[in-house]
Amino acid sequence: MLAAGTLTSCMKEEKPYAIPKAPEGGDFPVEQKQVSIGENYETQVYFSLQTGVVSTSSFKSWDVSFTTGADKDELWMNGGKLVLVYPTGNSNYAAVTALGSIPAQGWKYDNPSGLSGQSGLGILGGNNHLNEVLIVDDGQKNYYKLQILDISATQYKIKAGLLADAQGTSYTLDKNTDYNFTFFSFTEGIVRPEPPKKTWDILFTRYRHIYYKYNPDGSDFPYLVNGVLTNPYLVQSGGDSTKAYDFYSFNLENAKAFTLAPNRDVIGYNWKDIDINSGRYTVRPKQIYVIKDQQESLWKLHFTGFYDGDGKKGNPSFEYQRIQ
Repeated sequence: MLAAGTLTSCMKEEKPYAIPKAPEGGDFPVEQKQVSIGENYETQVYFSLQTGVVSTSSFKSWDVSFTTGADKDELWMNGGKLVLVYPTGNSNYAAVTALGSIPAQGWKYDNPSGLSGQSGLGILGGNNHLNEVLIVDDGQKNYYKLQILDISATQYKIKAGLLADAQGTSYTLDKNTDYNFTFFSFTEGIVRPEPPKKTWDILFTRYRHIYYKYNPDGSDFPYLVNGVLTNPYLVQSGGDSTKAYDFYSFNLENAKAFTLAPNRDVIGYNWKDIDINSGRYTVRPKQIYVIKDQQESLWKLHFTGFYDGDGKKGNPSFEYQRIQ
């Protein structure tokens, strides 16, 4: 499963698409943007449909994150790094110092939808993971352990360290509700790669898609992809890959036929196709996405390329327009 998870065929080069000139007039202008995630796709970009790029950070800067709400406490893994978590069933931190015999299906990972309750461990308060020692694979075969000691309405208290370390280090993670998550790195401690939740709408990043029960033995097929996730705070989106729309004529009536959902991976990575022979991607400019932002404004968006003017990959370009 881990070997399957390292496949990165969705991270190859893409054929550029000529950006047409935006039409004049209309209530809202057509915006043409391009963001840079780097030729090796190491940069993640937080983007606001109102203001443009909000901030950037390395997708490798964190390992796990914790939700900041007063209830429904969850741990989320950095799927872009292929982080995995194994619940040991043991509450003695000092006693867990080696991998031991971990079944292939013992490692947990999140559902890429990002919906509450769909994390690999589920809601922490009601599933016996509190005080349990968790073994964490950071995706590079570096093993750590994590123990969630206490959860309150305002804080998480955890202990973390190298797997072989019997003592570990204690941390207090505040639930700052200005942010979606509190992020933790096993090498850096508490980190903040994400801007305040009210400032952005979509995120260009690596993440882990799961093809459930895909393998011949019925096991899941984790698949590393590069795409777009929406902000879990009040942002919804919808798409319809079965129709070929003209971006400029697409209107509010078309948008009303779309089903909008809070699933973070609705836009995802399927806005591009690969040419097996050339190893290059082409985007689908007639595939339209509708996004409802935190102010309940509706936007249409489509992708127009993946290269910059010098032909360097990792520079997705797109057009978008507010339609309500």
